[in-house]
Amino acid sequence: MKTSTGFGPSGATAHDVSLMRAVVGPEMGVKASGGIRTLDDVRAMTAAGATRIGASASVKIVEATAA
Repeated sequence: MKTSTGFGPSGATAHDVSLMRAVVGPEMGVKASGGIRTLDDVRAMTAAGATRIGASASVKIVEATAA
């Protein structure tokens, strides 16, 4: 299940991901995408239940893990 295509006025929120996780349960993956630009954003999404991340800022996010 995917949160956002990135074409709307806003991207995914941790609340969206948490709600989706509650609905689909632990067996289905939840992809958070749209508006995820920082390592903190990734951490918030995974804490909310995302199992996959879609981010155009992936290089920046990975570089932040080395800092």
